[in-house]
Amino acid sequence: MRQIVAPTSAGKGWFGMVSTDMTDEVKRDLHILRSRGALDPKRHYKKDDSKDLPKVFQIGTVVEGAGEYYAGRLSKSARKQTIVDELLADTKAKGYMKKKMGEIFVKRNNFTRRKAGSVFKKSKSKGGR
Repeated sequence: MRQIVAPTSAGKGWFGMVSTDMTDEVKRDLHILRSRGALDPKRHYKKDDSKDLPKVFQIGTVVEGAGEYYAGRLSKSARKQTIVDELLADTKAKGYMKKKMGEIFVKRNNFTRRKAGSVFKKSKSKGGR
């Protein structure tokens, strides 16, 4: 006997929103949204304690209002398909990410390790002290 698997739904409180397909592109966008606090030093977001990606979500397109024609509008060349593409095209975000990665690499490679049990020998100074 085969059981018919019903799509996961968020329930009546969320108007019966059903789960979407998890493609690689969607997974990348969700990971970027989860780590958005590390992308902009001026913005602070609430901590996300969940370790799993959401099962029920929707992806949409932002449509600007008529009053935002000149102020908050992106040109056609600045619009990208995914969040990852927009971040890679943003020069400020790229500069900040490059700077932070450089700091991490310097911090990671700037320590010395001592072997367990090794003792440093004091050098004799010529000053007679």
